[in-house]
Amino acid sequence: METEHVSAFYDSYVREQAATGINDRIYGVYERLLKLGMNESSTVLELGCGIGMMTSLLKRTIIQGQIHAIDLSEASIAYGKEHIATPNITFSTQDITAFETALKQPDFITLIDVLEHIPLEMHAALFKRISAVMGLNSHFVINLPNPDYIAHDIALEADSLQVIDQPVPFASLIKQLDDANLELMQYEKYGIWHHDEYQWFVLRLKRPFKEETIESSLTLFQKIQRKIKRWRIKRIKN
Repeated sequence: METEHVSAFYDSYVREQAATGINDRIYGVYERLLKLGMNESSTVLELGCGIGMMTSLLKRTIIQGQIHAIDLSEASIAYGKEHIATPNITFSTQDITAFETALKQPDFITLIDVLEHIPLEMHAALFKRISAVMGLNSHFVINLPNPDYIAHDIALEADSLQVIDQPVPFASLIKQLDDANLELMQYEKYGIWHHDEYQWFVLRLKRPFKEETIESSLTLFQKIQRKIKRWRIKRIKN
């Protein structure tokens, strides 16, 4: 499908997105990013930002850091610039499969409910492009619908789907991520409105195994908790 056709669809989708605003799904992803350590100094590359609903949440936390929000739709980016932009947010109209960014090894790279709208044959190259801008401390996060959930909508609710809306098979996705030198650190299938409707992935760059004790990275409080737990374990009688 031609890029111009896809862009035109999302240009016409701006009003609907603005009317929907921030929903449970978007806010839930924001909370997950906070749990991963996103803070006021973080740098975030947001791929497929739409009109910037997630961006508007990110800026609540990221005060000193930088956000680069990218989307294919000129109308969506124009909305973000008008309603959400602050000095530390850069909005740019780009095809995210060929994105460019000035951020150096961003702390977080996000694909939030975007991957299912990108043709499957473009995924492998996109992951390699993302891997190339990551550092060892970068988190690459993906949120997308369970492929069975999209297949259900295609069969029963096709009118609700976007211009490209396809299942992303789990096995091929993991293989492409692995080929892009990325390793899976977290995975969860979860629901918001229906059971098991979404999937959450957290990835990092692969690195050689290093035998390093967990004890050396714990805080004093964590070490105390660890000792208490071990004391309780020793008190367990067969």
